[in-house]
Amino acid sequence: MVFSLSLRQTSNGTIEAGPSFSTLSAFREYITTWDFSDRPALIRRLACTLAFALHIPLNILSILSWGFLFMFMGIVLSLANLACVGAALWKLDVMSGERQFYGRSLKRSHFDYVILALVGIYGGACTMLLMAKLHSGIWMGFLRAVWPCLIATDLFCFIAGWVATWRGISLG
Repeated sequence: MVFSLSLRQTSNGTIEAGPSFSTLSAFREYITTWDFSDRPALIRRLACTLAFALHIPLNILSILSWGFLFMFMGIVLSLANLACVGAALWKLDVMSGERQFYGRSLKRSHFDYVILALVGIYGGACTMLLMAKLHSGIWMGFLRAVWPCLIATDLFCFIAGWVATWRGISLG
């Protein structure tokens, strides 16, 4: 079976990729429909894509850190982690409106700062990963210092994505 991908522009200015089925799933529609006319949404989508792309090498390192004996468990846990981070970034990107969290109203801009922080943390971790790999003497220190921070960041990403799925509030 051959997979073909075609791009087409709709009447409202969005670019669609893929076959034109009337019943696309929400995720497939999210992946294949890009709106270039809404600049903040486009930048947000690119930031989420960048955060996800920066997370992939960290997951590969996670798989390799399990060792040969536990390699299968490392692969399963890393793929589950990657799926959770990807789903959370998707929900953070498509979220609109406001959310109530512990008595505080969170707007779209708060979630944009979360996305920006995730890009910064994942980008910093990838940069430090490359620097530590170049200097093999600090490799183990890198893993011991940064790995708990990345686990906390993944939990933060998941919680923010979970809050983004809540029903929006209306203050008026």
